[in-house]
Amino acid sequence: MNTSKFPTRNYVALGTIFLIISALLTAGSNVYYSNNVQDISPFTFTFISFLVTAVFFHVIQLKNYTKNMRIDSFNYKNIIGINLSTAGVFMSFYFALKYIEPAIVGAIEIGVGPISSLVIVKLLYHRNVHRLDIFTGIGALTGSLFLIFATLNGNSGIVFHFRPLDVIGLISATLCGFFAALAAIYSKNLSEANWSSSKILAHRFYAIIAMSLILSLQQGNMLVQLTSNLGWILVISIIGVAIPLYFLQIGIQHSETFFVMMSLSFVPIFTYVFQFFDPRITPSYHSLSGILMILGFALFSVYVNSLRSRRVASHKKMAI
Repeated sequence: MNTSKFPTRNYVALGTIFLIISALLTAGSNVYYSNNVQDISPFTFTFISFLVTAVFFHVIQLKNYTKNMRIDSFNYKNIIGINLSTAGVFMSFYFALKYIEPAIVGAIEIGVGPISSLVIVKLLYHRNVHRLDIFTGIGALTGSLFLIFATLNGNSGIVFHFRPLDVIGLISATLCGFFAALAAIYSKNLSEANWSSSKILAHRFYAIIAMSLILSLQQGNMLVQLTSNLGWILVISIIGVAIPLYFLQIGIQHSETFFVMMSLSFVPIFTYVFQFFDPRITPSYHSLSGILMILGFALFSVYVNSLRSRRVASHKKMAI
């Protein structure tokens, strides 16, 4: 689609619409998945879902398949990194959704992500971090800790049982944010190497497909689970995973980073609203309070970074 024919206002509005649809589809599918996955392995869903998603993005690449699917040798490290971190993000996320309130899982991921990113950048890349970033990172982390303690104390929308799998689910929700920060760094490295968003998406799911298949086979009854659940798994894979990821990439192309990050920050709020349609989940003011706390720090961080980017751009223009 040639967007040069459209006025700038329509161009931005189009990006905003795609971001909102992506956030709504993600939130709704997380609640639906959380309800329906109770009788099957989350790894079975993950395998089918990301196999479908990988095929979806490879089909998008068909126009220039030979060019788009070529991997330069100096990008192997980033490809391996984004594959392993992507596997960590989604496998831990979908595992946590089976045992923990969906809105809390999404909020904890967003709350842990910023401080994880700062730690990774400082330790691995030896870059300086801004004090305001540290402040917002600690603030968002505090919101995540609040939600963790609320869950442990039985104040979330789903009663927490101190069983091994429930505890692992809560730990998995925390790990999501760390892996998401890693994935963002590797994705940025590939973008700086002139990789398009669709090319990155086509190459980032190899590890999660292989790992989830192995774990699903180890748990057994994979074929039995697919026989009775394949229909909704395929629907959620397309509507709740592949399309939201694609719409998110379109939104990124059409919008400023501020709007992209803001849309992601609102996913837990949308999820909380969709939870009213799930009879398993009771409304929890503790959950809502923690989510709003994280949302506040996330939006503040986005606003600060937006101002910082404008100042950098202004200085560049002055230098020119």
